[in-house]
Amino acid sequence: MKQGKTEKAVFAKLSTEKVELGLQQDVLAIYNALQKVVNNMDSDIAKAKKSAILGDSGVKNFYKKAQEIESMAKELGISPKDINLSKLFADIKEFQKSFDSVIKL
Repeated sequence: MKQGKTEKAVFAKLSTEKVELGLQQDVLAIYNALQKVVNNMDSDIAKAKKSAILGDSGVKNFYKKAQEIESMAKELGISPKDINLSKLFADIKEFQKSFDSVIKL
C-alpha cells in the first residue's frame, strides 16, 4: 500500500515533533539533575559552615585553656616554653584558617 503525499507529510511532522519532545525531556532531565546538585551543595555548605563555626568555637576554647596553662606554669615557676605548646599553636592557626575560609562561603 502506497502512502500519499499528505500521509507522508503527517508522518514527517509527527516524527519531528517526537524528536523535539525527546529533546525537551532530555533538557528537563538535565535541569532536574542540576537542581539536585545545587540543593545538595547548599546543604553540604550549610553543614560545613555549621562544623566550621563549631571548630571556631573550639579554637577560642583552646586559646583560653592554653593561656590558663601558661599562667599556671608561670605561677609554678615553669617556663611556658618548657610546656611546648608551640606545635599545637601552629596546628590551631591552620585549623583556624580552614574554619575561616568555610565560614566566609
